[in-house]
Amino acid sequence: MKAISLILLGLLCNTYVQANSLDSLDLNKARAYQAYVMTFVWPENMTSEDIEYQDIFSHEGIQPLADWSGENDGAAMPASSPFEAFTKTLSARTEVLSNKTWTLIFPDTGSSISESFHSAQAEHGYPVMTANITFTLGRYLESNLHYKHYQFGQPVATVEHQTQDGVMSPIDATTTNNASVYSSNSQVTDLNTAAYSSTDYNVWNGPTQVLPLHFINKTASKKLNYIDHPVIGTLIYFEPLDLEEAIDMVTHTSVAQ
Repeated sequence: MKAISLILLGLLCNTYVQANSLDSLDLNKARAYQAYVMTFVWPENMTSEDIEYQDIFSHEGIQPLADWSGENDGAAMPASSPFEAFTKTLSARTEVLSNKTWTLIFPDTGSSISESFHSAQAEHGYPVMTANITFTLGRYLESNLHYKHYQFGQPVATVEHQTQDGVMSPIDATTTNNASVYSSNSQVTDLNTAAYSSTDYNVWNGPTQVLPLHFINKTASKKLNYIDHPVIGTLIYFEPLDLEEAIDMVTHTSVAQ
């Protein structure tokens, strides 16, 4: 019976390895966790800090919701999640942007798993927030988060010129905007924006300003972590999983999709 269980576990491991492009999975080294990430935005009247958004001069990489259909953006958080009580409290005071969970299987210490997700809220078919997160298994569980929180409307720094019919319209220009990106480790990153097309602007319904954020968090499992920021708040929690249970969860999820 034990031999049969090991064979089945091996088959499940092979399925997971093929699905996630992993070369091998050593059952003695692999570790599994359920990761929970809740992201919310604070109301403007709950912060006294003035946070400036950057004007968007290039639409490259900005995807409408339809283009996210093939992305692995996690699963909605179950009602019995560790954040159940927090969800009720925060929903009454903040705007919860996303509530996601992933089953993570790390082949060995030092391995990483990357995921993408976006807010449930959207304007003109574009999510108001997009995010990429990389989980790394080391001495602690590390979360490397990259957020983009968007605003919609005319860019404040648009350069205009007078047309023949007297209507003001944006002109083509290459503009460089060096803006500070808020980071949890107090580092400053320069972002260079590309040329903004007047033709695209005339038909553009997507976001026109963005707040890029970068956070790095390290924690042990079974510890609630809060990442603070005047605009975006994040809760992170990791629950250890039995390896067989985790592989079974991943396999059934893949079959269901």
